[in-house]
Amino acid sequence: MNPHSRNRRIRRELDALLREEVLSAALYSQLVERYPTDGWDWRSLGRWFLIFGAISMMAGLALISRTLFEFTLNKLAVLLGIAMLAGFGGGQWLKYHRPTLIWSGLSLELLGGLLLIGLTFTVGAIYSTGSGNWPALLLIDLLLLIGLSYALRNGLLLVLSAVVFFCWFGGFTGYASGWGAYWFGMNYPLRFLLAAIAMIAIAIIHQQSEAGVLARYRGFCKVWLSAGLFFAEMALWLLALFGNFNLEGDHWHQTSAAELVVFNVLWAGLNIGLIGLGARWAMRMLTGYGATFLIIQIYTLFFAHLAEHLGLLLSLLIAGGGALALTFYLEQRRREGSE
Repeated sequence: MNPHSRNRRIRRELDALLREEVLSAALYSQLVERYPTDGWDWRSLGRWFLIFGAISMMAGLALISRTLFEFTLNKLAVLLGIAMLAGFGGGQWLKYHRPTLIWSGLSLELLGGLLLIGLTFTVGAIYSTGSGNWPALLLIDLLLLIGLSYALRNGLLLVLSAVVFFCWFGGFTGYASGWGAYWFGMNYPLRFLLAAIAMIAIAIIHQQSEAGVLARYRGFCKVWLSAGLFFAEMALWLLALFGNFNLEGDHWHQTSAAELVVFNVLWAGLNIGLIGLGARWAMRMLTGYGATFLIIQIYTLFFAHLAEHLGLLLSLLIAGGGALALTFYLEQRRREGSE
């Protein structure tokens, strides 16, 4: 194990001990200084190149096969099925026979999950009845991918499951409402906020159980938590701008000012709370989400309500100056923390 990865693992353990109040803040500060994580993480870069290379290779093989062979959906389904089984099988083989290549095995299984999505849509096109109900295919993928995530203990597949859920949930609510489309508006953002609350609750249950019955799935709570926070932030962003709109029958300008104030206060309260909890529990994920989206909210309110009255030039000067000031402040805090 390289020193950078080792130090990161030790720091995660120290963070957990601090959250559990086993370590004091002073002792924690002394210990983390012994395990610096500065420097370039070549291993992390290698993982991303591995994923990119695997996907690119499969895309190239698909293009070559399409050039050399007569293309039909049935043949494509067979090829996707074989490639999918090879991805999952190769990932399992690497896990058991080449344990040092753990991320290669996880990436191959992720590739198998992507091929599974392609296979279901290809089979759906072959046996299409003309209903256009494509979200139903994503629901099948979602159930299979969540099951595979836990069966294979693969966090990357769980991340893919979260992405598929986002697409399925928005597509399903749009399809069920009769207009058969998926909008960035997500069709009633409040539904996504409720889904986010459910995912955060699952993350909390996971975190409490990963020392016991869910010990085999240590770290999955971070995926559930990150996905829930992302959905909540995106939903509140739209709710704070437009209210709980319904693009099928309503227009954004019909939203009352009181409703927008309520959602803006709720969004700001969430982000301030995340910053506080992140600092208290030494969880950079919470602090990152809170700080990032609090800044996004400030800029959103500025451009939505003040910029048009100040004019383009003055608005850009204020926005740019604010961004530079924030950058200098964060850089100063970073230097003070490293001294």
